[in-house]
Amino acid sequence: KFNITMLGKTRRAGLSDYIRVCLDYRVFLMIMQYSACFGAELVFNNVLVSHFHDNFGVDLVSAGALAMSFGAMNLFARSLGGIASDWASARWGMQGRLWVHFLALFWEAICLFIFGCIDKSTGGWPVALVVLIFFSIFVNMAEGTSYAIVPFMIPQDLAIVSAVVGAGGTAGAVIATWAFYKYVQNALLPFKLHSFYVMFWALTVMLMRWEHLGSMWRNPAMKLVEA
Repeated sequence: KFNITMLGKTRRAGLSDYIRVCLDYRVFLMIMQYSACFGAELVFNNVLVSHFHDNFGVDLVSAGALAMSFGAMNLFARSLGGIASDWASARWGMQGRLWVHFLALFWEAICLFIFGCIDKSTGGWPVALVVLIFFSIFVNMAEGTSYAIVPFMIPQDLAIVSAVVGAGGTAGAVIATWAFYKYVQNALLPFKLHSFYVMFWALTVMLMRWEHLGSMWRNPAMKLVEA
């Protein structure tokens, strides 16, 4: 039988612990940043087949095959995000991790906006497929860079941070579906609106900082070496 003392703790996490962790503004921002990447992945799993079928005239079987290319990037891109984050951390510490995280979310937003500009008159499904693949790579990389930062946020509450950030991804899918896709009738506008959502939370990476780890703009470890 599992015993909490095996983890070096004297009690299980309670509701107050979850509230305390979520009140840390950096955890809240990470929750929303993860909603912008994993949430987008969940939304696209739902809308891609119908998008290719309804807007490009692709038959359902072929539309499913095209949509499958989005999920196929999971085979390597999420790990690529973690590897890139570790590479940057080895050189620039947390500053490097935050920059890689920001760039993954930033280019995810750019690719999502471009995807929302493509119809039959601007290249058709072949162009949309190419953009979709790049979008999927950055989506999955952002998921990897997110969880490359999570262990450093509140180490003593790592399990809680991991749980609430993961829940943020699911929440992001609900937010985006209801805000951008459910009621907007235009075929392409939901993708553009969704890209603004992603870009907004990408920019919040600039606000994240720790006294002992630094931020996108400051690396205390480098200052110590220089001193």
